Amino acid sequence: MCQMLKAELKKLSFIPYLILSISGIVLLCLSATGETDMSGKQISIFSLIFQAQQANTDISKSALALWQAGIGGWLVVFAPMLLSMGYILLLSEERRNGQIRFHILRSGNWKYCISKVCSGALAGGIVFLIGYALFGLLLVMRFPSVRTFPIEEQEIFLLGSSIGIVIMKKLIGAFLYGMFGSVFGVGVAIVFRDKYMLVCLPFMINYIYKQILSKLATDAMAAEAWTRLNRIDAFRPESIMNLSLGWNWFLSVILMSAIYVVLAVIFYHSVKRGDWGA
Repeated sequence: MCQMLKAELKKLSFIPYLILSISGIVLLCLSATGETDMSGKQISIFSLIFQAQQANTDISKSALALWQAGIGGWLVVFAPMLLSMGYILLLSEERRNGQIRFHILRSGNWKYCISKVCSGALAGGIVFLIGYALFGLLLVMRFPSVRTFPIEEQEIFLLGSSIGIVIMKKLIGAFLYGMFGSVFGVGVAIVFRDKYMLVCLPFMINYIYKQILSKLATDAMAAEAWTRLNRIDAFRPESIMNLSLGWNWFLSVILMSAIYVVLAVIFYHSVKRGDWGA
């Protein structure tokens, strides 16, 4: 199984797709809002890069603060497609040229399906982790460190934690976020064959999922059910980045794991009945 998973990950490490996906993640992080001025105008992190020499008076414009602010905006819309683009194209090509039949005969239905689903999840996590880490390195080169600010401001910003622990939690959260973001594309690639469906559905499912959560959150706020609101927010993919905010993020991990298990079962039944073609 480990060898099969390694082989699947190697197939997904096609350099052009990796460069496109990682570059897209970095650019989308840069497009997130880094500051709102006095007039209410939102200023992107990319725009703040050219004002970096003025960024040493506010800890919210430190490299670490802007790194955390990068999760938002257009990233949460386009991330599912960027993270699973290589997986969708690879699975479609294997269906088209009949390679699925060969892999199943060599390894068996279950092993093939499990390794295929797990590789899609892990590849998404690795791609997003690399992209988010590169985004952070870019900010480190242009913005001041949290350590340059007064100790009191550091303690408030870090919530009593250390910079190293905060960074480590964010990197782990980035990997988990990439796995969660990939679930939409992986699911569509397993269930559908039509090229237009493969392109459009990850966006659509992601949008519908977020709209459902927004409606539930609005109802919870109207009823002043704050505990229920916190649990609803925990199921947002981006909340998985907040490992330091209690254990609500673990609900996202449970949901993500359950969805991948269901997808593996669906994929198994699909290949078992001989549904291998494009």
